[in-house]
Amino acid sequence: MAGKLYIILKALNVLSEEFLHKTCTEMRIIMNRYQFEVLAFLEKNGKNVYAIRTLSDKLKISGTEVSKALDELTNIGAILRNENLLEITDKGLDMLEPYRVKRAVIMAAGFGSRMVPVTLDRPKPMVKVNGVRIIDTLLDALVSVGIKDITLVRGYKKEKFDEITDKYPFIKFVDNDVYDKTNNISSAMAALEHIDECYLCEADLYISNPDIISKYQYSSNILGSFSIETDDWSYKLDNGYITDYKKGNTFCFNYYGISYWNKDDSKKLRNDFKQVYEEEQDGKDYFWEFIPLVLRKERYNVEVRPCEKSDIMEIDNFYELVQLDLSYKDYPGQE
Repeated sequence: MAGKLYIILKALNVLSEEFLHKTCTEMRIIMNRYQFEVLAFLEKNGKNVYAIRTLSDKLKISGTEVSKALDELTNIGAILRNENLLEITDKGLDMLEPYRVKRAVIMAAGFGSRMVPVTLDRPKPMVKVNGVRIIDTLLDALVSVGIKDITLVRGYKKEKFDEITDKYPFIKFVDNDVYDKTNNISSAMAALEHIDECYLCEADLYISNPDIISKYQYSSNILGSFSIETDDWSYKLDNGYITDYKKGNTFCFNYYGISYWNKDDSKKLRNDFKQVYEEEQDGKDYFWEFIPLVLRKERYNVEVRPCEKSDIMEIDNFYELVQLDLSYKDYPGQE
């Protein structure tokens, strides 16, 4: 009797999990972008008085659509609304859950040759700026939104990354032993099985504003800041999606190496990375982002996630490091 009861309970548990999964999937389909943005904002900022104009300005959505989303979310019990006093409910949190980002892959295998001499004994992400390691600014931002499933791809001086395990014991390391013979697509290949509904990040960005890492994401996107003109890697938009990715552009968005990829696009990335890397003549020489933005761009609809230039400090060379941290002014080995 006990054995039969166990089997029945186990079956009910499986059915329950399938029901919850199906429900979450359906919620992902029926919640539109405006509803998502309102719920994510309320989850982050908490119960408070919010005028329609305030929400419109913060979310970059028209007041008409904000008002409509509020009515819809109130009617289904996703928010509590007393005039302008708004609060997300447990149902609203349940609706957001399928959009929660739970993992990140960080590419940290490169040498950082332009940062010599400070990178002669450690990888660039392990360099300190005003007492804080570059990699810590990214890791702290990820952890602040609950992401601890983090895979870090290491290569140059890889043993140095062991130093971060005291602070981040949950980090998983994957080694890229061909980092010096290939471009960073080899790091994507090393972490291929971990690329699934995740942030895909470059490790050498000094994060000034941790809010650029969001707890929830609605669609695949890449971080970018608007520029009238740039000689750096950048892209434009066509019907809301990234296009014209190249070095040097006008009226464009500067590319920053922090992106999010949804489940469908993650699967495409895994397939495309593998095919390009293993089958194309110059496949090992590509930057990873070149695959979805140029070579296979017809397969992806990638949005820009706008940020300010001040949100991220790109430290491209040793001279820029000295400008930010004067303690390196007399660093030995400078030419």
